[in-house]
Amino acid sequence: MIFTEKSANCQINSLLCEYPNLKLVDSNSKLVHLKGSILVNRHFNKFILCKNYNIDVFIPIESYKLPYVVDSDKYISRNYHHYYSNGELCLATDTQIMIRFLNGFDLVQWMKEYVEIYFLSYEYFQRFGEFPFGERQHGCIGILETYQDLFFAKDLVATFNLMKYIVHNSYRGHHICPCGSDKRLRKCHGEVLLEFYKNEKLRAILLQDFDNIVEELKNDKKRRNI
Repeated sequence: MIFTEKSANCQINSLLCEYPNLKLVDSNSKLVHLKGSILVNRHFNKFILCKNYNIDVFIPIESYKLPYVVDSDKYISRNYHHYYSNGELCLATDTQIMIRFLNGFDLVQWMKEYVEIYFLSYEYFQRFGEFPFGERQHGCIGILETYQDLFFAKDLVATFNLMKYIVHNSYRGHHICPCGSDKRLRKCHGEVLLEFYKNEKLRAILLQDFDNIVEELKNDKKRRNI
């Protein structure tokens, strides 16, 4: 789970101190709801953003679900492809955020690094037609792109093969690295792959992601054959 009730209360208090215009709306054993505005004062190159955004923040408790944000004012364009029809903001891949929380990330950091950056990226895109920090695709491609960065892999095929190795094999440093380099695993991607063998929670995330990728690829193949 991401937050126990105790850890959530502590982090929510820190979040409310950092963003005093956010207020607690509702709280129970399963979900905390915050509502209000946040000031985003960020810049990228010569582009400066200093603006308030009204949002709803939902924080699941005792759950593996991630916190999420809804655009209260429906400010974000409906044509923006990182915006869901229910008003929820597409901040990043769940995998990327989940792993950050697993490595000690907290709600204040999440707000600054994902929510604030979302609005900066949106405003920059609206003005210049490009994303200041790049973007992830949706679906299995976005998941693969996330692991490509984690593995420092050369492409998505190598990334998939590295994930597949973790799913189906015990770690053996003398094996040929599945990335296609023809090097021994210990001299190639061994160090980064070992993290997924040592950390059960990290491995569990990857196993679920791999199943989702395989399932999506199967469904896509079926659609093409119809």
